[in-house]
Amino acid sequence: MPIVLSFDVSSSCIGFAVLNVDIDKKIIKYKDSGYFKPLKTGTIFERLIDSRNKVLDIFTKYNPDLIAIEDIIQFMPGSSTAKTIIMLTTFNRMIGLCSYDFKKKSPKLCSVMSIRHGLKLNKIFPKKEEMPELVAHHLGIKFPYEKNKKNNLKIENYDRADAIAVALYYSFILIGKIKEKKK
Repeated sequence: MPIVLSFDVSSSCIGFAVLNVDIDKKIIKYKDSGYFKPLKTGTIFERLIDSRNKVLDIFTKYNPDLIAIEDIIQFMPGSSTAKTIIMLTTFNRMIGLCSYDFKKKSPKLCSVMSIRHGLKLNKIFPKKEEMPELVAHHLGIKFPYEKNKKNNLKIENYDRADAIAVALYYSFILIGKIKEKKK
């Protein structure tokens, strides 16, 4: 039963998810998910090294068979400054290189549009805020929401849900539930 590890990457929060996939029986089981915050201070190299070490710890803990990463978006309406895209790309590709080093093969890169289209329940394209409940529905679990000290939902829940969505989308391809569009 392959273990699929996935990442939703940004320079402010990196979500990850782990699913077990029985390809023959077409069963996908939630194993774990979480997130970590890259350092906000220090040189870019210090920040990348710290995040790389956290990613390597995740690889060691879960020993995945397959790795998927939400691919970078080249334009983000309302927030696509060059600085934002450069930082996102830097962290995303660093995790991709770590994945390659760990498995000796390229990770699966999944576009946001493909993920959301692959997981939608009806003709309506799901919004980021709907992803926790959508992935929970697909996996038959209660989403593991985290709250802050004021008992409000943490914003990081959405990064965690997006990481689960990446793993779920890739798992759907593996079991043949959806067909991957050829590039």
